[in-house]
Amino acid sequence: MKFWKMKSFCYLILVFIILASLNCKKREEGRYYNNAKHFSIKVPPSWDIEEKKLQTDMIAVSPAEGFEDNFRENFNVLVENLTSKMTADEYYQKGIPLFKQFATEFAHHANGSETIDGIVFRYDIISHKIGPLKIKVIQYLTVYKGKGYLITFSASFDKYQQYEPLFKEIAKSFRFE
Repeated sequence: MKFWKMKSFCYLILVFIILASLNCKKREEGRYYNNAKHFSIKVPPSWDIEEKKLQTDMIAVSPAEGFEDNFRENFNVLVENLTSKMTADEYYQKGIPLFKQFATEFAHHANGSETIDGIVFRYDIISHKIGPLKIKVIQYLTVYKGKGYLITFSASFDKYQQYEPLFKEIAKSFRFE
C-alpha cells in the first residue's frame, strides 16, 4: 500500500512539473517585462530604461547623439485600469483633450489601425511643441481586458522620419503577457 501511495505522489509531482513548464514563457533577452501590468516590449540595447517616470509604467530613452543633441528619442508604455467599458476610439477621445491641454501647436497628421499581438491598436501621428522644440509622435492605443494600453514614441520633428521604422518595429514587438 505504501508503495502505491509513493508512486501516486511521484506521478502527481511529475504531472505538476510538466504542466508548470508548459505555462512558463521563456524570457527573451532585449525585452522589457512588466509582470504587474502584464506586458513586454523590445528595447534597443543601447537605450536606457526607467520605470514609473513621468506618469508612465516604463520609458526607454535613446542615447545622446552628440553634444548638440537637444532631444533624446524615446518611447513609453502606460497601462491604466478603465472605470467603464470603452472602445479604443473612445479611449483616444478621452485622452486627447488632456494632451492638447499640455501641448502647444498641436497638429494631427494621420491615423489608422495595426494588429499587434492579435489585438487591434489605433495609431495616431501627431506633432506639438515642448518649449522651443517641435516633437513628432506616433501613439498606439488599445483597450484590452478592461485596461487602456498606450505606447507613445517621440522624436524631434526633423528626425522623426529617420526613427519611424524603428518605432514601428518596437510597437509590433509589444506582447500581452
